[in-house]
Amino acid sequence: HDVDELTASSGGVQKLPWWVKEREFEDPSVPIDWQNLPKMEGTFPYQARPTLSAQERYAMGIPGGSSGTWASPEQAQVLFDYMKKEFPGWEPGYAGLGDNRTTALFMATKFMRMGMWPGEINMGGNRINVMQAILKAGGTATFPSFMGLRSSETLRPQDFGVPRWEGTPEENLLTLRQVVRFLGGCDVGAQEMDSDVFKLFHEQSGGKQLVIENVDEAAETPTKLVIPAKAKYILQWTARQPYESTRRQAGEYEDAAVYYSYQRFPFVGAIIQEFIHALGYTAVSTHMMGYHTNAIATLTGMGEHCRMSSPILVPKYGVTNRAMWVIMTDMPLMSTKPIDFGVYDFCKTCGICADACPFGLIEKGDPSWEATQPGSRPGFNGWRTNTTICPHCPVCQSSCPFNTNGDGSFIHDLVRNTVSTTPIFNSFFANMEKTMGYGRKDPRDWWNIDDYTYGINTSY
Repeated sequence: HDVDELTASSGGVQKLPWWVKEREFEDPSVPIDWQNLPKMEGTFPYQARPTLSAQERYAMGIPGGSSGTWASPEQAQVLFDYMKKEFPGWEPGYAGLGDNRTTALFMATKFMRMGMWPGEINMGGNRINVMQAILKAGGTATFPSFMGLRSSETLRPQDFGVPRWEGTPEENLLTLRQVVRFLGGCDVGAQEMDSDVFKLFHEQSGGKQLVIENVDEAAETPTKLVIPAKAKYILQWTARQPYESTRRQAGEYEDAAVYYSYQRFPFVGAIIQEFIHALGYTAVSTHMMGYHTNAIATLTGMGEHCRMSSPILVPKYGVTNRAMWVIMTDMPLMSTKPIDFGVYDFCKTCGICADACPFGLIEKGDPSWEATQPGSRPGFNGWRTNTTICPHCPVCQSSCPFNTNGDGSFIHDLVRNTVSTTPIFNSFFANMEKTMGYGRKDPRDWWNIDDYTYGINTSY
C-alpha cells in the first residue's frame, strides 16, 4: 500500500490515502448555504436523565441508571431486548451494561470523564468531595477552561524578555501535529476565522456569551468569554476511539470505549492549550460545547458529514473517533482544505445506521435543507438526528461500514477508491456489508482479543 502514502493533503500536514480528494476552502461535500446559515444559541434540548437510582432500577427488574446514563427504564428495556436478539445469551447484568467485567471497566473509566473534577473520593484515608471543594474556592466543575490552565509553573518567553518561537504557518501546524500525536491524539487541521465560519460558533457556552473583541488578551467574565480578534486561527485535532471495543458495545449506554476517550482527551486538550501558551501565544477553547465541531471538521478536512450527523466520518477509520476538538489561537496556522472521498453520496444509498437505530432517530431518505429535528440547524443539505430523545446507546457508531482499525475491513483500498469515484456501486457495497456481517460484534469476545495499546492501530 505504499502508493497510499504518496499523496499527502494540504502541504503534507494531513497524510491521506490517494483516493481522498481536496475541495476548495469553505466548500465541503455537504452543501452549505452560508448566506442563510443561522448562528445557534448553544443550548441543547437533551432528554432528562433518569431519576431512579441504579439500585431502584435493579429492584424493578430493569437494571441501569448509573451516573452518566440517559435511557429511561422503557428505553433500556427496548435496548436489552435488542441486544439479546443480536447477541443470544447476552444479559444486561446489574447495571444494564453487560457482564461484571464489562461493567467494572465502564465504572473505572467514568472517573474524571469530560474533564470533570471527581466528587467524593478516598484521599489519605478520608472521603473528600474534590469538586465541591473547588467550587467553594471559586473554581469550575471541570479542569479544562476557556483560557487554559496557565499554571504558575509554566514559564514563557515573555517572562524573560526573549522572542517567542516563530515559524511559518505550515511549520506551526506541523509542530502542533507533533504535539497532538505525542499526547495521544491523531490528526490536525486548521481554518482561518471569518464571518461565515464564526456562524458555527454558538452564541453562548456554559451560560456565557461567546464574543470576538479587539483586545490584546483573552478574558472570561461572569457574563462572557472574549476571544481576541487576533486569535483567528482554528486548530482542530482528532482523537481516535478504540476500534474493537467500539464495535463490541452493548447495553443501555455507550461503554468504556467512549468513556475512556472522554477521560483522556479533555486532559490532552488542556495540555495542548498549555503548550501553545508556553510558546508565547494565545490559546482559548470552550472544548466541545462552544461550537459545532463536526461542522468545522468538514471545513478543516478532518472528514465528511454523514447520515448519523453527530459524528464526522473520517477516511482512515470511519466514525471511530471521539469528538473533534477545537482551539483558537493567534499562532499563524496554514488552513487545510475540505476533503471528499464519496461518503456524502454513499450515505444516500446506505442507511445501515438508520436501520440499526433501535428507536428510529436517525433520518432515512435523502438529505434535507430543513431543520427537521428539535434543536437542529437549517442552512445545510444534510441529515439531522433527534438528540432530544436519544439515550446515547452504542448501536449506530459501531454499525458504520467505513469503520476500520487500519488492518483491513470490507471497505478495503479498492472498494473505498470505487466509492470515492463511482457512486453507481454504492448500493451494492452497502448490501455486501449487510450480507457479510461486518459491523457490530459480540461484546463478550473482546476479553479474548490480543488488542493494541489503547485499542488503536497506529501503523498508518
